[in-house]
Amino acid sequence: MFSMKEENKSIKYTLYILAMLFFIFCIITSLKYGDYNLLGSYEKMDDDDVKYIRSAWNILDTGILSYHTPGVKTVFIMPGISYTLAFFMKVFGRSNGVVAFRIFQGLFQTLSVFIIYFIGRKLFNSKVGFLAAIMDMIYIPEIWSTNIVLTETLFKFFLVLLVYISIYAVEKREFKYYIWGGVVWGIATLYRPTTAAFPMIILFMWITKRYKITQMIKFGIVTTLVFAAIMSPWWVRNYKVFGKFVPLTISAGNPMSQGGYIHYNEEVDYYQVKHSDDPIEQDAFYKESHKYRVENFMVKRPFAYAKWYLVEKSALLWIAPFYWKEVWGIKIAVVAVYHVLLLILGTFGMIKYLRNIKGHRNSNKYDYDTYSLSMYRPSSDIKFLNGKILSFVLLFFYITHLPYIAFSRYGYPSMFVFMIYASYLIVGEE
Repeated sequence: MFSMKEENKSIKYTLYILAMLFFIFCIITSLKYGDYNLLGSYEKMDDDDVKYIRSAWNILDTGILSYHTPGVKTVFIMPGISYTLAFFMKVFGRSNGVVAFRIFQGLFQTLSVFIIYFIGRKLFNSKVGFLAAIMDMIYIPEIWSTNIVLTETLFKFFLVLLVYISIYAVEKREFKYYIWGGVVWGIATLYRPTTAAFPMIILFMWITKRYKITQMIKFGIVTTLVFAAIMSPWWVRNYKVFGKFVPLTISAGNPMSQGGYIHYNEEVDYYQVKHSDDPIEQDAFYKESHKYRVENFMVKRPFAYAKWYLVEKSALLWIAPFYWKEVWGIKIAVVAVYHVLLLILGTFGMIKYLRNIKGHRNSNKYDYDTYSLSMYRPSSDIKFLNGKILSFVLLFFYITHLPYIAFSRYGYPSMFVFMIYASYLIVGEE
């Protein structure tokens, strides 16, 4: 699964060397720019990154997970990043802990490069995986994102790992892969709550693979139990603190309300949101406001809002790179050109793949995974069945972000899909 023993030596050692250089470059970038890449300020505490850092400070000082207000217990965020930051601060100190966290993100970003390679190799061939890994390493947001203190880099790692494990789980139909999938699914959800909806991808794959209902049930139960075991400390904590079952967060109301305004312009079809100092009640007020706007404004302009939700929001999710501050003198416009090129090539690669599905389904050229001339090649049946998972990942991102705010930060973790499809377009199946 993660073996490189039978791989072509030129691909294997080139990938090792480039990945090492990539990791070193991530570290140098972190050390050079430091807090330059903070999106907020410590004085104002006006953005997610500095609030996460303050949350980690508060964990060290009081043992309380907070977010907006220090010392006030919160369920606004998932606990993953705050406790990860607190761990590094505990070991290295409050200032050096942030530096160590950035280096840690660089390590996980490098591991993501290898997993992208493995996914490309598994679905198509070694050359596709290798080129996709190269595309990923020269994509500047991959380096820049390791410098910021947000959930994106770690979430992306767990996402690509979850996709890779899922490919094996669906194909092999063995409990061990579903168990590991449940573990990674749970950990990823502790960083990004939308990951809880990942099983929709597996359901699509089960239907594609023509799983029996009994198989869906038994594998679904096992995976859910593992997921529940990972999540249970969070559930218990929330019940003790808030007296109710909170599976993820209570924070959807605000982004749902903001995301309901066309182009995020609150001057059009505005409705005043009630205010409360209680975060749970405030979330309910946001949802109440959104419901009112749906019933009184959106129904009167259905085409405008349909265009906003179904077309324009998806464009905002992927159209621009997640690169908000320039590093090493690399202009945002230059990165944007490469980003759009990846989108175009990836889209055409996905179309090419989906058009070739029928041919793969009818082909029995390879019955089993084989190594041919030191080049890993999956069977045509595996390619046909499992290659769809990448398009399902994009659909997953689209569906889970549709009701809320959509912008490049949230679309960034899925860029590896476009890279693999773009590589498939260029390299082909061979």
